[in-house]
Amino acid sequence: MPQSMLVEAHHRLMYANSVTMVAQQTRDPFAGAVTDASATGEAQSVTDLVDAGEYAYGEERSRRNPEMPISGGRRWVVMPPVIESGQYIDKEDKFRTATDPTSVIVTTHTKRVIRGKADRTLGIRKAEDGTYAVLDGGILGYATEGKRGTSQVGLPSSQFVPVGTTGLTLDKLRDAVKTLKLADFGMEDDDPLYCAITPNQEDDLLAIAAASGANLNTFSIDQLRTGKPTMLMGVNWLLTNRVPVDAADSRLCPIWSKKNIVRGIWQDVEGDMWNDTHAKNLPYAYVSAYIDCVRVQDKGVIVIECKE
Repeated sequence: MPQSMLVEAHHRLMYANSVTMVAQQTRDPFAGAVTDASATGEAQSVTDLVDAGEYAYGEERSRRNPEMPISGGRRWVVMPPVIESGQYIDKEDKFRTATDPTSVIVTTHTKRVIRGKADRTLGIRKAEDGTYAVLDGGILGYATEGKRGTSQVGLPSSQFVPVGTTGLTLDKLRDAVKTLKLADFGMEDDDPLYCAITPNQEDDLLAIAAASGANLNTFSIDQLRTGKPTMLMGVNWLLTNRVPVDAADSRLCPIWSKKNIVRGIWQDVEGDMWNDTHAKNLPYAYVSAYIDCVRVQDKGVIVIECKE
C-alpha cells in the first residue's frame, strides 16, 4: 500500500467533519416531528405509564385515609444494532477525495445512514423485493414496555382507520384527528400533529383541494399553486416513499403528536476512517448511528389505511 494512503489524525478529523456537514445539510424527514432525547446505557426509560383514574369525595369527619393505588408500566428506548455503511478505499485518487464533503464516498454513506435513522423512527425495514414492512419499534412497530423493558407491545387495532375502498379522504382524516384530540393529543400549541404519506396520498390531498371548486380556501389555493400538501385540520405532512403496506397492500399512513414519539439517540450520524490491518492495511471509510424510537402512549398514534 502506498505511503500516501496512510490514514493520519488530520484525515480522520476531516472525514468526521465532512460526514457531520453532509448530515446537517441532508433532510431528516422526522427532524422536528418527534422528540429527540440523549440516551445512555443498554436501555432508558422514556415515561412511566400511569393508569387513568378519578378522585373521590371523602366522608365528613371521616378518619379513614383513601386507598387508591396507582398502577402502571414503563416504556423504554433500547440500544439497537448499529445503523452503518462503509467501504474500503483501494485507489489513491479515491483516498484524496474521501475527506471532501462533496465526494461520493462521504455523501453516499452518510445519506444511507440517515435513511436508516428515518426507517428506525418510523419502525420499518426494507425487504429484498423493495417494499417496506413494519418491524422493530418506532411509530408503527412495537413499544418496549414493563418495569425492566422485557415485553413488546404492538399498536392496537383500535388505532387504525379502516381502508374501505378509498385512499386518504377527508372523512378518514376527520375521524383520525377527532380520535387523537378526544384522547388529548395534538390539542396543545407545542404538540403538533404529523402524518407520513407517499406521493399517492399527496395526490389525494390535491384532489380534496381541487374538489372545493369555487369555494377555494387558503388550503386549496396553496395546494394547487405549489403542488405540495399544506397543513389541513392541524396536520403537517411528511412526504416519503418509504411508508409501508400491510398484507392487503394497503398503505399505512400514521398520524402522531410530536410529544408522543421519543427518539433515543445514543450516537447521531458520525463518520470515522482508519487503516484496516486485516485487509492489506487499506483505508476504510465508515458512517454509523445508534438510534431507537418508541411511542409514549399508543393512543397518540392513529394509522389511516389507504388503498392505492
